[in-house]
Amino acid sequence: MAGIREDYIERMIERLVAALAAILKAGKSQKTEEALDLVHRTSLSLFGMEYRMLITIDAGSVAGLLEHPEKLKALAKLVSAEAELLQQSGDTEGVAHRLGHALALLEEARRRRTKPDAELEELQRSVRDRLTRLDAP
Repeated sequence: MAGIREDYIERMIERLVAALAAILKAGKSQKTEEALDLVHRTSLSLFGMEYRMLITIDAGSVAGLLEHPEKLKALAKLVSAEAELLQQSGDTEGVAHRLGHALALLEEARRRRTKPDAELEELQRSVRDRLTRLDAP
């Protein structure tokens, strides 16, 4: 059973990487609406849930729904990618909300892990730094 779950998580990560690349490409091409649509479709595809719901409810509740730390980390990456798109469009309030939510999701993922995860810790630092730069005058 554990092997099946690990295979599922690996496939989910591969799909996430492909989706993030497409989102980044659309964002760099100034196709913000297309990129945001990809964020929403990726959420449905990976998690089977509406993105809007996953960013509206608190991170603890999302963690209860998604359960696995890798899913939480994947969602945090997706939310962080959306924050970049929102920053391009000048929505600093939206950026702050998304980065704060991504940070909370990463904290929930860290709590649910049994072993340290260097990638997760690096993501936390990166998101925290981006959030701090937003608050700087």
